[in-house]
Amino acid sequence: MNSDAGSGIRVQFVPVGRHRREWMWKARDESNTIAISGQRFDSLGDAVRDARSQIDGLGGDDRDDGPYAA
Repeated sequence: MNSDAGSGIRVQFVPVGRHRREWMWKARDESNTIAISGQRFDSLGDAVRDARSQIDGLGGDDRDDGPYAA
């Protein structure tokens, strides 16, 4: 699952783990990876919330659009 953050940053949410039940995120601009979650999350919603809090521009909106919006 990918999401555009509007400022040229693309966030990718990737299932990981032995049974692919955990999630990590990776943020990229047009040319490079600029941030990686560094930890695994039990749900996609947890990964989305962490990405929002870690990447400038994603954390400024207090709306909660559900677990699949970034």
